[in-house]
Amino acid sequence: MTRKPDLPPAAVRSVLHRAFGRAVPVDFARAVDGVSTQVYRVKRGTQTFYLRIAEHPDENLETDAILHQHLRDLGISVAQVVYVEPGAMSLDRSLMITTEVPGVPLAALDTLEDARAAVAAAGEDLARLNRIAVDGFGWVERHGAGWPLRAEYDAYPPFLVSYLPDPWPGRLAALLPTPILAAVAEMIEQECRHPPHRARLAHGDFDTTAVFCADGRYTGLIDFGEIRGAEPTFDLGHFCLQDEQFVLLPALVVGYQRIEPLPEDHRRTILRSAVLLGLRQLCRWFGPTHRYAPDHPAVVHRARRIADLVGLHGRGTW
Repeated sequence: MTRKPDLPPAAVRSVLHRAFGRAVPVDFARAVDGVSTQVYRVKRGTQTFYLRIAEHPDENLETDAILHQHLRDLGISVAQVVYVEPGAMSLDRSLMITTEVPGVPLAALDTLEDARAAVAAAGEDLARLNRIAVDGFGWVERHGAGWPLRAEYDAYPPFLVSYLPDPWPGRLAALLPTPILAAVAEMIEQECRHPPHRARLAHGDFDTTAVFCADGRYTGLIDFGEIRGAEPTFDLGHFCLQDEQFVLLPALVVGYQRIEPLPEDHRRTILRSAVLLGLRQLCRWFGPTHRYAPDHPAVVHRARRIADLVGLHGRGTW
Protein backbone atom coordinates (compact mmCIF):
# COMPACT_ATOMS: atom_id res chain seq x y z
CA MET A 1 0.00 0.00 0.00
CA THR A 2 1.34 3.42 -0.97
CA ARG A 3 1.85 5.93 1.83
CA LYS A 4 -0.59 8.81 1.55
CA PRO A 5 1.01 12.17 0.75
CA ASP A 6 1.66 14.76 3.43
CA LEU A 7 -1.05 17.34 4.07
CA PRO A 8 -0.51 21.02 3.22
CA PRO A 9 1.36 22.49 6.21
CA ALA A 10 -0.91 25.54 6.29
CA ALA A 11 -3.98 23.32 6.64
CA VAL A 12 -2.41 21.36 9.51
CA ARG A 13 -1.38 24.55 11.27
CA SER A 14 -4.90 25.94 10.89
CA VAL A 15 -6.31 22.84 12.60
CA LEU A 16 -3.83 23.17 15.46
CA HIS A 17 -4.68 26.82 15.96
CA ARG A 18 -8.36 25.94 16.20
CA ALA A 19 -7.60 23.21 18.71
CA PHE A 20 -5.03 24.96 20.91
CA GLY A 21 -5.18 28.64 20.09
CA ARG A 22 -2.06 30.69 19.38
CA ALA A 23 -0.76 31.43 22.88
CA VAL A 24 1.79 28.58 22.85
CA PRO A 25 3.78 27.80 19.68
CA VAL A 26 3.21 24.38 18.12
CA ASP A 27 5.48 22.30 15.91
CA PHE A 28 4.42 19.23 13.97
CA ALA A 29 5.84 16.52 11.76
CA ARG A 30 4.45 13.49 9.98
CA ALA A 31 4.76 10.36 12.09
CA VAL A 32 6.80 7.54 10.60
CA ASP A 33 3.92 5.11 11.09
CA GLY A 34 0.61 5.60 9.36
CA VAL A 35 0.35 4.56 5.73
CA SER A 36 -3.35 4.58 4.88
CA THR A 37 -3.96 7.03 7.75
CA GLN A 38 -2.10 10.33 8.02
CA VAL A 39 -0.79 10.89 11.55
CA TYR A 40 1.16 13.90 12.82
CA ARG A 41 3.23 14.25 15.98
CA VAL A 42 2.54 17.63 17.56
CA LYS A 43 4.77 19.41 20.11
CA ARG A 44 3.17 22.18 22.17
CA GLY A 45 5.52 23.45 24.84
CA THR A 46 6.53 20.40 26.87
CA GLN A 47 3.51 18.37 25.77
CA THR A 48 3.20 15.90 22.90
CA PHE A 49 -0.02 15.18 21.02
CA TYR A 50 -1.01 13.20 17.95
CA LEU A 51 -3.22 14.46 15.15
CA ARG A 52 -4.98 11.74 13.17
CA ILE A 53 -6.84 12.34 9.90
CA ALA A 54 -9.70 10.02 8.89
CA GLU A 55 -8.83 7.63 6.11
CA HIS A 56 -12.00 8.29 4.09
CA PRO A 57 -14.18 11.42 3.60
CA ASP A 58 -17.30 9.68 4.97
CA GLU A 59 -15.67 8.73 8.29
CA ASN A 60 -16.53 10.73 11.41
CA LEU A 61 -13.87 10.34 14.10
CA GLU A 62 -16.35 11.36 16.79
CA THR A 63 -16.91 7.57 16.85
CA ASP A 64 -13.29 7.08 17.90
CA ALA A 65 -13.52 9.89 20.44
CA ILE A 66 -16.46 8.31 22.24
CA LEU A 67 -14.72 4.93 22.14
CA HIS A 68 -11.53 6.34 23.68
CA GLN A 69 -13.55 7.86 26.51
CA HIS A 70 -15.45 4.62 27.06
CA LEU A 71 -12.18 2.67 27.23
CA ARG A 72 -10.71 5.16 29.70
CA ASP A 73 -13.87 4.89 31.84
CA LEU A 74 -13.25 1.13 31.98
CA GLY A 75 -9.72 1.73 33.24
CA ILE A 76 -8.03 0.79 29.96
CA SER A 77 -4.81 2.68 29.30
CA VAL A 78 -5.37 4.64 26.08
CA ALA A 79 -4.75 8.21 24.97
CA GLN A 80 -7.18 10.98 25.92
CA VAL A 81 -8.97 12.77 23.09
CA VAL A 82 -8.54 16.54 23.44
CA TYR A 83 -10.09 17.72 20.18
CA VAL A 84 -12.23 16.26 17.39
CA GLU A 85 -13.85 17.68 14.25
CA PRO A 86 -16.52 15.70 12.39
CA GLY A 87 -15.29 17.22 9.13
CA ALA A 88 -12.57 19.79 8.48
CA MET A 89 -13.50 21.73 5.36
CA SER A 90 -9.89 22.48 4.44
CA LEU A 91 -8.92 18.79 4.56
CA ASP A 92 -12.17 17.14 3.46
CA ARG A 93 -11.71 14.75 6.38
CA SER A 94 -12.68 14.30 9.99
CA LEU A 95 -9.79 14.63 12.45
CA MET A 96 -8.92 13.93 16.05
CA ILE A 97 -6.14 15.01 18.43
CA THR A 98 -5.08 12.87 21.37
CA THR A 99 -2.54 12.96 24.13
CA GLU A 100 0.56 10.81 23.89
CA VAL A 101 0.85 7.28 25.20
CA PRO A 102 4.43 7.51 26.49
CA GLY A 103 7.20 5.13 25.62
CA VAL A 104 8.14 2.84 22.77
CA PRO A 105 6.50 -0.19 21.11
CA LEU A 106 6.77 -3.50 22.90
CA ALA A 107 9.13 -4.82 20.23
CA ALA A 108 11.75 -2.24 21.28
CA LEU A 109 12.16 -3.57 24.84
CA ASP A 110 15.65 -4.79 25.69
CA THR A 111 14.86 -7.98 27.57
CA LEU A 112 12.42 -10.82 26.99
CA GLU A 113 11.52 -10.75 30.69
CA ASP A 114 10.34 -7.13 30.43
CA ALA A 115 8.49 -7.85 27.18
CA ARG A 116 6.59 -10.77 28.68
CA ALA A 117 5.63 -8.77 31.77
CA ALA A 118 4.47 -5.86 29.60
CA VAL A 119 2.45 -8.01 27.23
CA ALA A 120 0.77 -9.74 30.17
CA ALA A 121 -0.30 -6.33 31.52
CA ALA A 122 -1.52 -5.39 28.04
CA GLY A 123 -3.47 -8.65 27.99
CA GLU A 124 -5.54 -7.41 30.92
CA ASP A 125 -6.52 -4.28 29.00
CA LEU A 126 -7.19 -6.32 25.86
CA ALA A 127 -9.59 -8.56 27.78
CA ARG A 128 -11.49 -5.52 29.05
CA LEU A 129 -11.65 -4.14 25.51
CA ASN A 130 -12.86 -7.45 24.05
CA ARG A 131 -15.76 -7.51 26.53
CA ILE A 132 -17.39 -4.54 24.79
CA ALA A 133 -20.36 -5.58 22.65
CA VAL A 134 -20.66 -4.33 19.07
CA ASP A 135 -23.88 -4.20 17.07
CA GLY A 136 -22.81 -6.34 14.13
CA PHE A 137 -19.62 -7.84 12.68
CA GLY A 138 -16.86 -6.42 10.51
CA TRP A 139 -15.48 -2.89 10.25
CA VAL A 140 -16.97 -0.46 12.78
CA GLU A 141 -18.94 2.29 11.02
CA ARG A 142 -17.63 5.74 11.85
CA HIS A 143 -20.85 7.71 11.63
CA GLY A 144 -20.52 9.83 14.75
CA ALA A 145 -20.89 9.60 18.51
CA GLY A 146 -23.57 6.90 18.77
CA TRP A 147 -23.32 3.98 21.17
CA PRO A 148 -23.14 1.00 21.03
CA LEU A 149 -20.74 0.81 18.13
CA ARG A 150 -22.21 -0.49 14.89
CA ALA A 151 -20.49 -2.66 12.28
CA GLU A 152 -21.10 -3.50 8.63
CA TYR A 153 -22.61 -7.02 8.81
CA ASP A 154 -25.69 -8.01 10.80
CA ALA A 155 -24.55 -11.63 11.11
CA TYR A 156 -21.32 -13.54 11.60
CA PRO A 157 -21.16 -15.73 8.43
CA PRO A 158 -20.87 -12.84 5.93
CA PHE A 159 -18.04 -11.39 8.00
CA LEU A 160 -16.39 -14.79 8.28
CA VAL A 161 -16.19 -15.27 4.50
CA SER A 162 -15.62 -11.62 3.57
CA TYR A 163 -12.82 -11.31 0.97
CA LEU A 164 -12.67 -15.10 0.51
CA PRO A 165 -12.90 -16.41 -3.08
CA ASP A 166 -16.22 -17.51 -4.51
CA PRO A 167 -16.11 -20.14 -5.89
CA TRP A 168 -13.74 -21.68 -3.40
CA PRO A 169 -10.71 -21.94 -3.40
CA GLY A 170 -9.95 -19.59 -6.32
CA ARG A 171 -6.38 -18.26 -6.26
CA LEU A 172 -5.74 -20.03 -2.97
CA ALA A 173 -5.41 -23.32 -4.85
CA ALA A 174 -2.02 -22.18 -6.14
CA LEU A 175 -0.81 -21.16 -2.67
CA LEU A 176 -2.01 -23.83 -0.23
CA PRO A 177 -1.92 -27.64 -0.47
CA THR A 178 -5.22 -29.44 -0.94
CA PRO A 179 -5.25 -30.93 2.61
CA ILE A 180 -4.75 -27.46 4.09
CA LEU A 181 -7.57 -26.02 1.97
CA ALA A 182 -9.84 -28.88 3.06
CA ALA A 183 -9.03 -28.25 6.71
CA VAL A 184 -9.72 -24.53 6.33
CA ALA A 185 -13.04 -25.23 4.59
CA GLU A 186 -14.00 -27.44 7.53
CA MET A 187 -13.10 -24.63 9.97
CA ILE A 188 -15.33 -22.22 8.05
CA GLU A 189 -18.20 -24.71 8.07
CA GLN A 190 -17.86 -25.31 11.80
CA GLU A 191 -17.79 -21.57 12.51
CA CYS A 192 -20.95 -21.06 10.46
CA ARG A 193 -22.69 -23.85 12.38
CA HIS A 194 -21.68 -22.39 15.75
CA PRO A 195 -21.46 -18.60 15.39
CA PRO A 196 -20.75 -16.35 18.39
CA HIS A 197 -23.89 -15.08 20.07
CA ARG A 198 -22.81 -11.46 19.65
CA ALA A 199 -19.92 -9.53 18.19
CA ARG A 200 -17.25 -8.22 20.53
CA LEU A 201 -15.02 -5.25 19.98
CA ALA A 202 -11.66 -6.13 18.46
CA HIS A 203 -8.69 -3.77 18.33
CA GLY A 204 -8.19 -5.23 14.86
CA ASP A 205 -4.43 -4.77 14.55
CA PHE A 206 -3.19 -6.04 17.90
CA ASP A 207 0.51 -6.88 17.77
CA THR A 208 3.73 -5.64 19.35
CA THR A 209 3.43 -2.24 17.64
CA ALA A 210 0.14 -1.48 19.41
CA VAL A 211 1.50 -2.09 22.93
CA PHE A 212 3.55 0.79 24.36
CA CYS A 213 6.01 0.64 27.23
CA ALA A 214 8.27 3.02 29.17
CA ASP A 215 11.10 2.00 31.50
CA GLY A 216 10.28 -1.61 30.72
CA ARG A 217 6.66 -1.29 31.88
CA TYR A 218 3.38 -1.28 29.98
CA THR A 219 1.93 2.20 29.47
CA GLY A 220 -1.01 1.68 27.11
CA LEU A 221 -2.56 0.67 23.80
CA ILE A 222 -2.47 2.75 20.61
CA ASP A 223 -3.82 2.66 17.05
CA PHE A 224 -7.53 1.91 16.92
CA GLY A 225 -7.81 2.53 13.19
CA GLU A 226 -8.93 -1.05 12.43
CA ILE A 227 -11.57 -1.61 15.13
CA ARG A 228 -14.27 -4.10 14.23
CA GLY A 229 -16.91 -6.41 15.61
CA ALA A 230 -15.62 -9.97 15.66
CA GLU A 231 -15.48 -13.27 17.52
CA PRO A 232 -14.09 -12.98 21.07
CA THR A 233 -10.63 -14.38 20.21
CA PHE A 234 -10.01 -12.25 17.09
CA ASP A 235 -7.28 -10.11 18.69
CA LEU A 236 -5.58 -13.08 20.33
CA GLY A 237 -5.65 -14.76 16.93
CA HIS A 238 -4.11 -11.71 15.28
CA PHE A 239 -1.28 -11.69 17.82
CA CYS A 240 -0.82 -15.44 17.30
CA LEU A 241 -0.55 -14.89 13.54
CA GLN A 242 2.30 -12.40 14.03
CA ASP A 243 4.13 -14.07 16.94
CA GLU A 244 5.63 -16.81 14.81
CA GLN A 245 7.79 -18.43 17.48
CA PHE A 246 5.14 -18.03 20.22
CA VAL A 247 7.59 -16.04 22.30
CA LEU A 248 5.02 -13.64 23.78
CA LEU A 249 1.61 -15.20 23.11
CA PRO A 250 1.60 -17.43 26.24
CA ALA A 251 2.28 -14.39 28.46
CA LEU A 252 -0.45 -12.42 26.67
CA VAL A 253 -2.92 -15.23 27.35
CA VAL A 254 -1.90 -15.36 31.02
CA GLY A 255 -2.61 -11.64 31.42
CA TYR A 256 -5.84 -11.89 29.45
CA GLN A 257 -7.16 -14.64 31.73
CA ARG A 258 -6.62 -12.51 34.81
CA ILE A 259 -9.64 -10.56 33.57
CA GLU A 260 -11.50 -12.91 31.23
CA PRO A 261 -11.17 -16.69 31.67
CA LEU A 262 -10.83 -18.61 28.42
CA PRO A 263 -12.34 -22.05 27.70
CA GLU A 264 -10.24 -25.17 28.17
CA ASP A 265 -9.74 -25.52 24.40
CA HIS A 266 -8.72 -21.88 23.97
CA ARG A 267 -5.51 -22.76 22.11
CA ARG A 268 -7.47 -24.36 19.30
CA THR A 269 -9.95 -21.45 19.26
CA ILE A 270 -7.15 -18.86 19.06
CA LEU A 271 -5.41 -20.82 16.31
CA ARG A 272 -8.67 -20.99 14.36
CA SER A 273 -9.14 -17.23 14.62
CA ALA A 274 -5.55 -16.75 13.47
CA VAL A 275 -6.05 -18.97 10.42
CA LEU A 276 -9.34 -17.43 9.34
CA LEU A 277 -8.35 -13.79 9.75
CA GLY A 278 -4.98 -14.50 8.14
CA LEU A 279 -6.77 -16.02 5.19
CA ARG A 280 -9.03 -12.96 4.81
CA GLN A 281 -6.00 -10.67 4.94
CA LEU A 282 -4.26 -12.77 2.31
CA CYS A 283 -7.26 -12.53 0.00
CA ARG A 284 -7.49 -8.76 0.54
CA TRP A 285 -3.93 -8.46 -0.70
CA PHE A 286 -5.11 -9.75 -4.07
CA GLY A 287 -7.73 -6.97 -4.23
CA PRO A 288 -7.62 -3.44 -5.63
CA THR A 289 -5.93 -1.89 -2.58
CA HIS A 290 -2.73 -3.93 -2.83
CA ARG A 291 -2.88 -6.00 -6.05
CA TYR A 292 -0.17 -8.35 -4.83
CA ALA A 293 0.84 -11.11 -7.21
CA PRO A 294 0.76 -14.73 -5.96
CA ASP A 295 4.57 -14.77 -5.82
CA HIS A 296 4.83 -11.57 -3.74
CA PRO A 297 7.03 -12.31 -0.69
CA ALA A 298 4.31 -11.24 1.75
CA VAL A 299 1.80 -13.55 0.08
CA VAL A 300 4.18 -16.51 0.07
CA HIS A 301 5.12 -15.92 3.72
CA ARG A 302 1.50 -15.58 4.83
CA ALA A 303 0.44 -18.75 3.00
CA ARG A 304 3.25 -20.65 4.72
CA ARG A 305 2.23 -19.29 8.11
CA ILE A 306 -1.41 -20.26 7.56
CA ALA A 307 -0.37 -23.81 6.65
CA ASP A 308 1.73 -24.05 9.81
CA LEU A 309 -1.13 -22.81 11.98
CA VAL A 310 -3.57 -25.27 10.43
CA GLY A 311 -1.22 -28.07 11.44
CA LEU A 312 -1.01 -26.75 15.01
CA HIS A 313 -4.80 -26.40 15.11
CA GLY A 314 -5.12 -30.09 14.37
CA ARG A 315 -3.05 -30.83 17.48
CA GLY A 316 -4.71 -28.11 19.55
CA THR A 317 -1.45 -26.63 20.79
CA TRP A 318 1.41 -24.26 19.99
